Amino acid sequence: MAVLGINLEKNGLRYCVLDGGKDSPNILHYEKVQTNNFPNTQQLMNWYETTFQNLITKFAPESIGIKVSLNAKKAEITPWYYPLGILHNLSHQNRISTFEFVTGNFTASKFGMDKSVNIYDYIDQHFGIFKPKWDRNQKYALLSAWMILK
Repeated sequence: MAVLGINLEKNGLRYCVLDGGKDSPNILHYEKVQTNNFPNTQQLMNWYETTFQNLITKFAPESIGIKVSLNAKKAEITPWYYPLGILHNLSHQNRISTFEFVTGNFTASKFGMDKSVNIYDYIDQHFGIFKPKWDRNQKYALLSAWMILK
């Protein structure tokens, strides 16, 4: 069964869909999705609702892992925190479990590895490097999904 990992950014989001088990994850899809320059918060939240619903419909995840940030600046509050309510509501309506993580949760020991392993380097070695979008923000989406694999 597929799981979806999401990392919200100031101008959009990153997502990653995985299947397999915690010890043998497989990438089904990943993407960077950018918002348009919406003139107001209502239109931006409508975009998020449509985008989240499309992801849920397309991938039918059993669970969603979400990387959250706890120290948003004023300009980041709307794009980082408001969409979380929409995502949680859509997940509830579709009976999908959600789990939230911060970057401190992403340690090698959570994935059964020695704590000395750099998890971000391990991702490159295990999954490969996919240019140009394969940066730390994309890896947060992958890690959010990987955390909820069984």
